[in-house]
Amino acid sequence: MNTTDNLIPRPSHVALLDGQGFTLASAARIAAPHQAVPVAEQLASVLRRGTGFDLPLVEDTQPGDITLELLEEFDGGAEAYAISATEGEVRLTASTAAGLFNGIQTLRQLFPAAVEGAEGPEGPHSSQRAWVIPAVEIADAPRFAYRGLMLDVARSFFTVEEVKKQIDVMTQFKLNALHLHLTDDQAWRIEIHDPGSGGNPSGMPYANLTAVGGRGAVEVPTAMPARGREGFYTQQDFKDIQAYAASKNVLVVPEIDLPGHVNAALAAIPQLSADGQAKPMSTTADVGWSTLSADLPATYEFVREVLGQLASITAGPYLHIGGDEALVTGHENYVTMVQEFANIAARTGKTVVGWNEYAAGELPQGAVIQYWHGDLAPVVQQAETGGSPVIMSPAANTYLDQKYAPDSPIGLEWVEGGPFTWAEYYNWDPAQGGLKEHHILGVEGPLWTETVRDNQQAQWLLYPRAISLAEVAWSGQEVRNAGDFRRRLGALGERLTRQGVVFQEAPDVEWSARSTWTFPEAATSFPPKYGTIEA
Repeated sequence: MNTTDNLIPRPSHVALLDGQGFTLASAARIAAPHQAVPVAEQLASVLRRGTGFDLPLVEDTQPGDITLELLEEFDGGAEAYAISATEGEVRLTASTAAGLFNGIQTLRQLFPAAVEGAEGPEGPHSSQRAWVIPAVEIADAPRFAYRGLMLDVARSFFTVEEVKKQIDVMTQFKLNALHLHLTDDQAWRIEIHDPGSGGNPSGMPYANLTAVGGRGAVEVPTAMPARGREGFYTQQDFKDIQAYAASKNVLVVPEIDLPGHVNAALAAIPQLSADGQAKPMSTTADVGWSTLSADLPATYEFVREVLGQLASITAGPYLHIGGDEALVTGHENYVTMVQEFANIAARTGKTVVGWNEYAAGELPQGAVIQYWHGDLAPVVQQAETGGSPVIMSPAANTYLDQKYAPDSPIGLEWVEGGPFTWAEYYNWDPAQGGLKEHHILGVEGPLWTETVRDNQQAQWLLYPRAISLAEVAWSGQEVRNAGDFRRRLGALGERLTRQGVVFQEAPDVEWSARSTWTFPEAATSFPPKYGTIEA
């Protein structure tokens, strides 16, 4: 089987070579310099699991090895890589560990799907199995630097281990950013320490953010179960997630949504309300009904403390401040607050990110705008005149919470149009509406969790649509073809099944294997009240 025909995302350049392909033998080794050992160990882990071979890591190279090499002079960018596979060896070259990691994901797909281990008709370690990849040369680099998913852990909580499992799946498609939506009306999911009396003039009980807000969750009658899950991350948990993500070439982008979507904060800290009274916690899926107060000094004190602590434990360069759906915040108050919040975030040394509504204010130089709906013109203007890079997340092409079809057991229905299958998430170009290629930082697919209750349900909504987005973000527009992608998507089914990944079996795709997970019971449609507000 020519596995080069099934690679996802589609590489920039693939050329089959004359001669025999490479056979991974039981005596094979993985050769890597010291700096590449962490990446080489990840390749070894995948191949050992599937083949049962020892595959020791070494520094020297001999025929029959897989060799990873780091070359400073290697051209193509920080995430570029090249693979050369011949009968005698496989050589993977890049200038950075990130490039090697990307190459490993391609190399993984060049092997038969049985390398993923788990169930199969012959079993993963069959003595008759030949671990062969074609003789090929591949040169590849991403179209966009930022290729992300967003996980809403506020409406329903995901544990540290669940987040890590999501990272494991997304990275094989070269997705490299995980945006965590940490706060909303229903809950607050990140620990904020009490700064002590000297740093807390208003005497705000920051511990209540998780003591009260961490016990919140959304409730939707048709979700399974109806109530989302409670919990929060300690600051050490958040560092742990980031460290694991970094080992997989993923940066974590934390979001504190401001000045709307703040009821959990108002319930935890009475000083944030003009009347000095804590608001009741809420489980509604409605949006747009809460706000901070622009004329309260405590508002800015609170935001400085929260963003300051979050920035201090965030390894990556970005700090997301939300800014969406502040429907009860007067326009002048909104602009006043988001401008100040953006400056507060920038003063932490991080690059501020916000949903496209916040482009109504004057943003710090280089602030990132995440477009999700509405008029694209202000975003284009900020990109052209303010130097603001853009993350493209147009709802109809990227929102992974939408139902595939009206009879989907979970998901939302507020985006106009549909159906929302792999095809709608594949057949679009992020460079649109006046945005040029150089304006675009990348692409992100958000998964809002009003109706999601565990990793399996999340994966069912994510895949295969997130795989479509991965190719949109990685592969050049000129090498993409929907018909060819559909064929490659079908071939991916066995690989996903062996990994235990849940996916929606799109009926127009000829799947090589079926997902083994099913919903316990079909649910009735969730009334689109949420959508009538947001859309």
